[in-house]
Amino acid sequence: MAISGASVIRIELNDRGDPAAYDFTQATMTLNNTWQNLDLSAIVPADAAWILLRVQISDPNINEKLYFRKDGNANAIVTPGIVVQAANIINEAEILVPCSAARIIEYKAGIALTVVNIAVLGWINGA
Repeated sequence: MAISGASVIRIELNDRGDPAAYDFTQATMTLNNTWQNLDLSAIVPADAAWILLRVQISDPNINEKLYFRKDGNANAIVTPGIVVQAANIINEAEILVPCSAARIIEYKAGIALTVVNIAVLGWINGA
């Protein structure tokens, strides 16, 4: 059934392929519970609008968090993320995050996270 006045938008997910390692880890990130930039320009092409991430976190404390948002956003309403559900267990998620034209996103990570692994799975190009 066609909807009058509706338009069709084609969205195509670009698969990055098969990376050999995580792009970012606890050792390469700042975990201080404040928003930090994550520059993905070396991985993601210039016309990307959204980035799909594979994320793993763990901590001995439940409720530690890792959030993401578009670079430049100021509000925390639309911040996809992942929360430690059980102590010392790897919590995993695939997270879709809008990026800036410079292919930068922001993250906010709990201070106590003992495991953080992030890999770029792919991206969606802008219209």
